[in-house]
Amino acid sequence: MKQQTEKYRRKRFIAAICAITVLVGTSAGLYAFSANAYSKSDKTDSSSSSTTEQKTEDDGIISASGTITSSQLNDQLGLKDTSVRLTIEKVLAEEGASVTSGTKLYQLTSDSITRAKKTLESELQSANNALLKQKTSYQSDKIKAYTLYQSQLLLEKTAQQEYDSGIASLDSELKNAYDSYKEALDTVNNTPSEISKKKSELSSKEKSTKTLEEKKTSAEKESGSAEKNYTTAAEKYNSIVQQYNSSASVVKYLGNALGKDTSGIKLAQTVTVSTQGQGNKPSGEGERGDLPTKPSSTTPEKTSDQNAFTPPDETEKPGDQQDPKPDEKKDDSSTTDLSALYEKAYKEYSALKQSLDKQDSTLKAAEKQYKTASESLSKISTELSEAQSSISSLEREISSLESSLSKAKSNLTKLRSQYDSLNASYETDKLTLKNKLDTDTATYKNAEYNYKVTINTIEQDLADAQTAYDTAVENLSIFEKELAEGYICAKQDGTIDTLNYQQGKNANISTPSVYYVDRSELKTTVELDQYDVTEINIGDTVMIYSSETGVSNGRITAVAAGESKSLADVRFNVTVTADEDTNLYSGQSVTVYFNYSGLDTNDLKDKSSDKQSDKDSSSSDRKRPDFNGEMPEGFDPSNMPDFGGRKDD
Repeated sequence: MKQQTEKYRRKRFIAAICAITVLVGTSAGLYAFSANAYSKSDKTDSSSSSTTEQKTEDDGIISASGTITSSQLNDQLGLKDTSVRLTIEKVLAEEGASVTSGTKLYQLTSDSITRAKKTLESELQSANNALLKQKTSYQSDKIKAYTLYQSQLLLEKTAQQEYDSGIASLDSELKNAYDSYKEALDTVNNTPSEISKKKSELSSKEKSTKTLEEKKTSAEKESGSAEKNYTTAAEKYNSIVQQYNSSASVVKYLGNALGKDTSGIKLAQTVTVSTQGQGNKPSGEGERGDLPTKPSSTTPEKTSDQNAFTPPDETEKPGDQQDPKPDEKKDDSSTTDLSALYEKAYKEYSALKQSLDKQDSTLKAAEKQYKTASESLSKISTELSEAQSSISSLEREISSLESSLSKAKSNLTKLRSQYDSLNASYETDKLTLKNKLDTDTATYKNAEYNYKVTINTIEQDLADAQTAYDTAVENLSIFEKELAEGYICAKQDGTIDTLNYQQGKNANISTPSVYYVDRSELKTTVELDQYDVTEINIGDTVMIYSSETGVSNGRITAVAAGESKSLADVRFNVTVTADEDTNLYSGQSVTVYFNYSGLDTNDLKDKSSDKQSDKDSSSSDRKRPDFNGEMPEGFDPSNMPDFGGRKDD
């Protein structure tokens, strides 16, 4: 085996050397051929340049011969799946004739028309009866098949449910066993660190609780002192209020007697202090309805209690009041005494008012201090209560964790054993369930196949009956619309290329009755060499000449590589498409002229033979074509032909 391999490798190596040699030799040969061609071309140009130039100037026209071809269009009767026979009595058209849609092409015998109509009507009636019969049996046959299938399906569903339930039970059992074991293992591994963390947190809470207790003791002392000051200030304020109210009553009485406006003098209310022990904040400012606000020196000002008041401005004198009306004047001596009493009472009232204002400020300051101290004490008390609750919660959590850890340690081995046992038997139990399912569903699978075959057969029979009926309806419609008058007519405009039916013969309804020339696709393909093909481009206009139909126009639609023998004789197939308004026909011989602008149409002749002979005789004297220069638009240089089998060599 080794020797054969070595032998094979040597053969491959020798073949590679030979291939390289051939390629190098071929390249060298081509290069030499090219050099020789260029050399020869140069010599020829030097000796006959004047003749070549004159020929190019006088005759740049290129011509080549070809045959017109075209695609075909056709008409068909359109009748399908029928035993109708139509006999041709007379052919009314000729090949090559131009017709329009509706032109009569064939005349049918009256007997065949009569028989055809009866046949089509009979076929329609038969198809209709068959369709009704198929529709009648379709539903009953389908119900029978479905009932049988459902009975088998119920067995399969039961088997599947039992299998699914069994698999779910196995999965659940195994998962629960694993989850229990994993939970116990996680508890054993993780709980000690959790207990340690909770104990550390408990220690921190206990320290902060001790600090809060100390703060609370200090705050209670501060709150008690502030409460005492607040109570003392309130008692003093109430004492002044009593004196103030007494003096205000006297001033109001005397003022009324003197006819003065005393509506601005109102009584003040005492303050009720309710602390309910230390730690309770006092009623705040604005909540103490019986505490008057600071009196104004100019206008009366209402307190939070509408009964409080401020006395009139101290600058107001009894003499500033308007004198009473003449009929209300008192005795001058008694009025003087009352005025003296009023001024004395008003001075005492003003002094008490100032004292009340001052004590009100003191009371407010004491109240604020007491309120601040009470709030601080309340906040510390709340924090202390929360800390103590947190300590109790942590103690319970630690106790629960320690209990769970102890239980997990005792159950860990047992739980692992249960999981291993279930895991070992899992695949066996699952396979047992699968075998039972396969056995139970074998019958169902066969029933399902039979059901599908039956349903497909029933539906196909109905579809075939419907198709046969539709075809019979369409056949009769086509007959009545197109053939009832006894003629086969053209269905489109065109030039007749072939008439398929013959007189006295039956029309073959499966084949076209007539073929038309497709004048939009009249083409010819001519052959040009490598020199002439560089002078044309796809899309160029060309002249197409025939001695029968004269001159027609066309254009170049394709250029492709043709059969070639060597590098000096490269051929290209040029496809020319004629314009639609020409008189050309398929199979006609024509000559195509390229670059025909200088051509005298009165003296047309086919120069291709003369020109070709000139090229054949002087091909070795012409310059090597420059394929990197201007080539026909759309031509692919990579699609070059194989010159004389060079690739095989």
